Amino acid sequence: MDYVVNVGFESFVVRDRILAVLPIESSAVRRLKQLGMETGKIVNLTFGKKTKAVLITDSGHVIFSFLPPKRIIEKLFDN
Repeated sequence: MDYVVNVGFESFVVRDRILAVLPIESSAVRRLKQLGMETGKIVNLTFGKKTKAVLITDSGHVIFSFLPPKRIIEKLFDN
């Protein structure tokens, strides 16, 4: 299963669909979060933990993960 990435708690995202992995701290990410809430394209994969990274997909979905961005990027480029 080289084409999917585990982003925590056995939740998987297709590797080729991810456009960006961003830290939650920036104001641009906060605006993306608001836009995703308005359009209904938020996927929350934190399972109650603090959000540390946001993944942007080519379909416009905004995915929240509790893993830090560095860890997700390591998983993406593990090959």
